[in-house]
Amino acid sequence: MKIKFLPLIAVLFAATSIMTSCLDNDVEQITYTSETSITGFSLGTLHIDRVGKDKDGKDSAYVDTLDCSNYPFTINQLTREIENKDSLPYGTHIDKVITNVTYDAGILVYKPKGAEKDTLWTSTDSIDFSGDTYCTSTNKNSPIEFKVWAYSNAIGQAYKVKINVHQQVPDTIAWKKFDNSFSNRNLSKQKAVYANGKVYVFGENGGTHIEYSDVSDDKPKPWVTITDNVPADIDTYSATACAGYIYFLAGTNKQLYKLDVNSNEITSVGRETFEMLIGGNDIKSELYVVKDGESGIYKESPWTKDTDPFTQFKAGQPFFSNTTTTSYNSNITSTIALCNNPGTTANDTAALVFNRISSDNKWEERIQNLPLPNLENVTMIYYDGKLYAFGGGYKEIKPFSQFYCSTDNGLCWRPVTECMAFPAEVPDPENPNREYINFPDLYDTHHGNYSCAVTPKLENETYRGNFIWIVWEDGSICRGRINRLGFTPKW
Repeated sequence: MKIKFLPLIAVLFAATSIMTSCLDNDVEQITYTSETSITGFSLGTLHIDRVGKDKDGKDSAYVDTLDCSNYPFTINQLTREIENKDSLPYGTHIDKVITNVTYDAGILVYKPKGAEKDTLWTSTDSIDFSGDTYCTSTNKNSPIEFKVWAYSNAIGQAYKVKINVHQQVPDTIAWKKFDNSFSNRNLSKQKAVYANGKVYVFGENGGTHIEYSDVSDDKPKPWVTITDNVPADIDTYSATACAGYIYFLAGTNKQLYKLDVNSNEITSVGRETFEMLIGGNDIKSELYVVKDGESGIYKESPWTKDTDPFTQFKAGQPFFSNTTTTSYNSNITSTIALCNNPGTTANDTAALVFNRISSDNKWEERIQNLPLPNLENVTMIYYDGKLYAFGGGYKEIKPFSQFYCSTDNGLCWRPVTECMAFPAEVPDPENPNREYINFPDLYDTHHGNYSCAVTPKLENETYRGNFIWIVWEDGSICRGRINRLGFTPKW
């Protein structure tokens, strides 16, 4: 309802003042406050779009309700702006919003969207904030304005109220495919590692090759082949990034080499030879190696064999490892390594997981409470503070059908059923130009040959990095990131 009686209210305010002044001097005069601040703002219950499962197990859209009273709104008294820094969930309706506002004594008015005059605010008003979400430069609608009209007849400066709603489901991973290609070749037996803004891929095709793509700006550049001083017979599965270098084994005797990620120069590391590289520990700048069937550490020549050497690592498998500091002592690290289980019996149904605590200087096989299925070509990554594993199929499990997540250093692996997922999209006949990605098909098309690397969060870049890069046999790339890891923080 538009306030046609606002002038009348002003007259009443003035009349009250006159009457007070005409009374006997013994009558106490009343002075009305001129404060016109809004001191609190919150929302009520709103509608939200959701997707659930119908009785047939298919996705079904429906509208639910959401209590928004606990979403805090920040009031900037200097700029007279009110907004929620923690955006409302994706799909929240803000076209019919009930607001709760506290303010200094007087009355509160607001200007509805498209209106020319102010309207008296009541706590039951349903206000349309749609179109004001995000307040981008392309938004033609102005935020809703609120004003406090004090009893002294003073009208406060307008507060602009914005309601922010997520444009993407924050915990959902979004994928994009890039049709890059290796230098006139396909690569099998791949191992990918990230270092210094580049994704390096070691692979085989009539010999062993090293190629890299610059992804420093989150967009993959064309693949570049490293040709200078590349040794023959590289063990591509041995590629390990550690302390500013990429280490690998090559030659019939599996000599240790390192690749400088700044100059791409390759040099041999003394005369050290090993059977396997299990992983690297960036925190302590050391490599975990196997020589003569026994585990040990290479930090400087000569290598150091473990006091209690581990002898059960499976040869011929790519190992994926991750090292973190322990929660109870920042000087102690915990390393998890994982590989496919080649298996010799019908009971070999789980992937192999190994653990190493730096204070113990020994490896142990992890006894998994919830085992990770023994996926073909399994890969493990550390992403968003968790361990994730995925890969080809196993029994009834289809290739690239889902992620498996561990939050307890490989003890339990649970399939991820929502948000963090691989798309299996199909072409749309009505929209043939629409880009679609089908990971199971990509895995089959590329004969199970792929590799994966993760871009860490880039220093001083709050909205860049945090990407998963999956490289296929022909050099094409799928890039994925959890949406919320790409948001620019508002706090």
